[in-house]
Amino acid sequence: MSKIIVLILFLILMNAVLKGEKRGVRLAILGYFTLLSIVFMSGIIHISFEYHLYNGPVLDGGFQSLMEWVGGFSYLFIIPTSLIVAYRLYRLAQRLFDTTLVKMAMYLFWLAVLIGISYVSFFLFTLIFYGFAP
Repeated sequence: MSKIIVLILFLILMNAVLKGEKRGVRLAILGYFTLLSIVFMSGIIHISFEYHLYNGPVLDGGFQSLMEWVGGFSYLFIIPTSLIVAYRLYRLAQRLFDTTLVKMAMYLFWLAVLIGISYVSFFLFTLIFYGFAP
């Protein structure tokens, strides 16, 4: 249940990030993440039932299958999110700063911070949706 809440909070956060964008763009991106969330959660439920991850002895390959599923979807969530945030930061810098040198410094700073956050996000995504399984 907590995984579904995390995905709903992610969708609300994406809606807030996309505020001010054209309606079609916002709906397309939110539709992508909504469908991705549905497929992702249905896959987790299917793997959990097929390999008995939450009850009984776990069948061979259960945790490996779940790890591959979560690892693949982590890229599908984190890379587009990073690109969207980078675009929004780019537009913010265009509005806030006048000189080209300051804009370039902010682009490089935000890019470094965004790369670091994306790197940590892979670990957090795995921890939330895979857990501490072997």
